[in-house]
Amino acid sequence: MKHVKTIGGLCALALVLAGCGKVDPQLTAQQMTMTDAACTPAEIGRIADTDVRKAFQERCDRREQFKPAAPAN
Repeated sequence: MKHVKTIGGLCALALVLAGCGKVDPQLTAQQMTMTDAACTPAEIGRIADTDVRKAFQERCDRREQFKPAAPAN
């Protein structure tokens, strides 16, 4: 009977850990540091996960398009 409880506990642990396997690519890309050096094609190419790479590339593109407004006099 002791083995049944142990096996059941291990199965429950396996299910919990299996649910934690996939990371949200948008969340991961948002946590990455945005610098000129990090947004180079060579650095973006080093990101292994294709979804994270795409999301980070989109953030870099938006960063380059942003132009701050000139201060009002």
